[in-house]
Amino acid sequence: MVKKSIAYRMLGIFILGAVIISAAITPSSAKPLTLKVAGISAPEYRGTKSLFAIKEVVEKETEGRIILDLFPANQLGDYTQVFEEIRRGTIEMGLIFLPSQFDLMLEVGSLPFLAGTGEGMQKQLSPGSVVYDIIEKSLEKLGVRLLRIYGDGFVGVGLAKEPANPLRAGMPKDAMIRVAPLAVYKETAEDLGFRTTSIPYADTYSAIQTGVCDGWIGGSSQINYLSFRDVIKFYVPYNSLFDQTAYIVGKKVWDQISEADQKVIVKAVNEQADKSFADSKAEDLEFQQKLADFGVRIISIPEKEMAELAETIRSTTWPKLEKTYGKETLDKIKESLQ
Repeated sequence: MVKKSIAYRMLGIFILGAVIISAAITPSSAKPLTLKVAGISAPEYRGTKSLFAIKEVVEKETEGRIILDLFPANQLGDYTQVFEEIRRGTIEMGLIFLPSQFDLMLEVGSLPFLAGTGEGMQKQLSPGSVVYDIIEKSLEKLGVRLLRIYGDGFVGVGLAKEPANPLRAGMPKDAMIRVAPLAVYKETAEDLGFRTTSIPYADTYSAIQTGVCDGWIGGSSQINYLSFRDVIKFYVPYNSLFDQTAYIVGKKVWDQISEADQKVIVKAVNEQADKSFADSKAEDLEFQQKLADFGVRIISIPEKEMAELAETIRSTTWPKLEKTYGKETLDKIKESLQ
């Protein structure tokens, strides 16, 4: 009888302990997981706004289990610093440029004339494409998970002087422009007919203002309007390159998140990434008009000439980039475009 009583007591203690442990690990009582999210753009930019939209959805649909703590405008460092911190796990997530010093394959999304429309770029920079697969696998090797690529918009050339032969690739433009220190930018600009210089981006405004260079390639019509409208007089929407950032998260952190909450994050990010490509087209037209209203002359490129530019750059510039990205890689991408 005594033994039976002791057994019942032990069973009761075991059940009570199990109940307490179960209650302690239920989502409602679990400590929220806070993710620091780094952004590189100003609060008013749509990319930053997308982070706030994602934050609202994620925190609501995970019932507070996941908290996104946002730091826009390079508050946590520039994109190279943020990327390194995400790899280490000291910053959990970001919407940033992908720094190619860690892997040159992270540049393939910027191949010139990868597509001619926003819809085409969305296809090339979304899951299922050869380009996306290359970038995703490169990041995975670095301990970073790619959530999606965000479409910032097609890139044009802003100039303080009118370029010669603006509609023809390979013809001298009689202008020197600033390019990012990447093979894809330098080769594209030079094959368009520009002379190039790789001065730091931070010095570009004053360089154009003082005549050190005549303009730059690397920004959409929006960036040219917001940051360079006082020093440029011409804008050529070549649309040869596409500006993009990426939603990324450290792999170790990602693996700590439940599958259900991962799905919430992915869904929220997908909505904003898909929206970004549609928004980029409307935004480009809006800011070209703002540039024109400000007095900057827009040198539009007719459809026929744009097709000729694209064909020339693909046949001239892409072979030069084989030494950077590899012939096999570029051949795979070319096949996927057909």
